[in-house]
Amino acid sequence: MEISAPGPGVGLRFGLAGCLLITLAAAALAAVPAFARHGLGWLPLAVALGMVAGNLWPRLPAGGAAGIALARGPLMRAGIALYGLRIGADDLALVGWSGVAMAALMVASTLGLAQVLGRRLGLDRDSALLVGCGSAICGAAAVAAADGVLGARARAVSAAVAAVVVFGTLGMYLLPLLHPLLAGLLGLGDAAFGLWLGLTVHELGHVVAAAAAVGPGAEASALIEKMMRVMLLAPAMVWLALRCGRPQAEQATAAAKAARRPGLPLFLWAFIAAIVLAVSGALPQAVMNWGGVLAQLLLAVGLAGLGAATRLADIRQAGGRVWLLAALLWAWLLAAGLFMVVIAGWLA
Repeated sequence: MEISAPGPGVGLRFGLAGCLLITLAAAALAAVPAFARHGLGWLPLAVALGMVAGNLWPRLPAGGAAGIALARGPLMRAGIALYGLRIGADDLALVGWSGVAMAALMVASTLGLAQVLGRRLGLDRDSALLVGCGSAICGAAAVAAADGVLGARARAVSAAVAAVVVFGTLGMYLLPLLHPLLAGLLGLGDAAFGLWLGLTVHELGHVVAAAAAVGPGAEASALIEKMMRVMLLAPAMVWLALRCGRPQAEQATAAAKAARRPGLPLFLWAFIAAIVLAVSGALPQAVMNWGGVLAQLLLAVGLAGLGAATRLADIRQAGGRVWLLAALLWAWLLAAGLFMVVIAGWLA
């Protein structure tokens, strides 16, 4: 990244202001009906606009990169923590135990498959886990959360975000077209089809848009099941933090183990606490609403910084293996999700 003359303080403010401007532009575009109908919210648009800005204007004032890093790091982690306020008691109450079990099985199996396929494809661990988290849980937000734990390279994170957004968009457009066929072949009604959407589509906005295309009967089951996957973000990140801390600690001496073994990140504890507060009803609804808005804002600012730090050449360098992994995981989500919904229907 080329650097020009101004001092680091000016550059830091420039980097943060640039990320905020990109976020505001993403919010404005997300409010445009053409984008809203397609389920394109702040997060994927912020990444896309950040990448455009970063590649069109690669020169930054001194310290500008530090401002982008601040947005991508602490600010985005704060957004992840506040994201827990978006999950309330109603979301838990409206989902039966079968829905909980299906969501847990889907997330666990997809994360496990991502690791196996990633090794077979020759991908590094971080890339495989980023794509796995985005596919299994909630798209760009899950990739951002996983990056908060892994501290992956910007190009790996951007490639994972791009892949899950592309396949989430394909699912949003293509899956509703299958509703008449699956209703005739398997007897899937609107609610069951919505359950399948909630189990398989990546982004929350994509789930809402796809369910709306099917009909009102699909919207409730799709959204509730998707929120169950979102709720599994916390335990998935706990698992990720513990798992990724072990190899280095096991290779260290006994004296170094305690110093080197990473604890659970602070933002992860804050995320869990936010979920507890949301479910308990201890916070006023206005606080919950504003917390959810602030979470989206901070996540978008962080992802704008992530995009701004990424060059298209870096994504091309990641190769087609990231895209192949994302495609294979999408195929797994579709097949396994449909199987579980059909079996649940037979057992009901």
